[in-house]
Amino acid sequence: MDPVEFRRINEPKAEPIGKKPFSSRSLIQCYEQAANAFGWAKRDSKVGAMRDGDWLIGMGCATAIYPTAVAPCAARVRLTSDGDVRVQCGSHEIGTGVRTVAAQMASERLGVSIDKVTVEMGDSSLPPAPVSGGSISTASVCSAVLKACDAIRAKLSAGATAEGGPLAGSHNEELDLDGGKLAARGGASAKIEDVFKAMQIGAIEEYAEFAPKGATPEAVKKLYAGQSEFHGGDQDEDSVKYAFGAEFVEVRINSYTREIRVPRIVGAFAAGRIMNTRTARSQLMGGMIWGIGQALHEATEVDRRYARYVNRDLQDYLVPVNADIRDLQVILVPEVDHAVNPAGVKGLGELGNVGTAAAVASAVYHATGKRIRDLPIRIDQLIA
Repeated sequence: MDPVEFRRINEPKAEPIGKKPFSSRSLIQCYEQAANAFGWAKRDSKVGAMRDGDWLIGMGCATAIYPTAVAPCAARVRLTSDGDVRVQCGSHEIGTGVRTVAAQMASERLGVSIDKVTVEMGDSSLPPAPVSGGSISTASVCSAVLKACDAIRAKLSAGATAEGGPLAGSHNEELDLDGGKLAARGGASAKIEDVFKAMQIGAIEEYAEFAPKGATPEAVKKLYAGQSEFHGGDQDEDSVKYAFGAEFVEVRINSYTREIRVPRIVGAFAAGRIMNTRTARSQLMGGMIWGIGQALHEATEVDRRYARYVNRDLQDYLVPVNADIRDLQVILVPEVDHAVNPAGVKGLGELGNVGTAAAVASAVYHATGKRIRDLPIRIDQLIA
């Protein structure tokens, strides 16, 4: 049976072991979009049937799945009368873009342009955040920032609709905050600076603590002591929460030397709300390249006579370089999931690489008929 059709037929309506529903599961949409972009329909399903001169061609696919985890986090947000915003959080920017997405969340919730937002991070004097690992940073930080921003919105709305406020009498209406203005559904609006004048203050600052569902009462206190709780995936009593993806790989294997090349790889991923498509695409691309390295290059070599690592640095430890990566495509599949956390973010730091090696191994089988289950896949494993 075609591997994609096999998955479509056996797609579960609930998590098979515990029978709990998925908070959201867009795996089949990922397969459909990735297969279409990859040209999977052109694949000859017979093993070893596809060739290009001396090169055997194999095509394989695999599922990417990673638990949606989130951790306690704290943040402080300050909005001034001139529309400037300062976000403070003790998270740390390791290149994944958490500063950017924190600024985006504040910009969105407080209705100011992103150039008006300053983000302070990476200092132990700031409100604490969890470690950058386990695909939790965006979900955790953005949830805390969102909570602080919503507290500011509530104070602004109360001040605007109070007696003597610029929107007095609109207290039963939901107010929108955008473009530096508070607007009532009836059409009345007021500039933020006028609301501040009515409130006779120059700034509103809110500190917020976010603790995910299932967190202990001491979760944030433990965070201040450098201890972080992780929650998510299958821990919820009501549903299981995962991010999904589908990866398609083409390999070319020289029929004489058994040299392996990966000329094409396509991945489609559904990870809840994507806060920033550029940083998300970059992380997923890096994950897929990492997965190629896991499949074909990476291994720790040990000299057992002397109990020493032979390849102990990046000079000797093999990882993919630019020349190894040719056509790589990332597809972001839209998905809305409000159950995972307030920000609706599933996280995708690890998602890009967890299915790649399996897809490469499947493609190697399609080209050669050899099922390789030990990584990395090496030339000597493919010699008949």
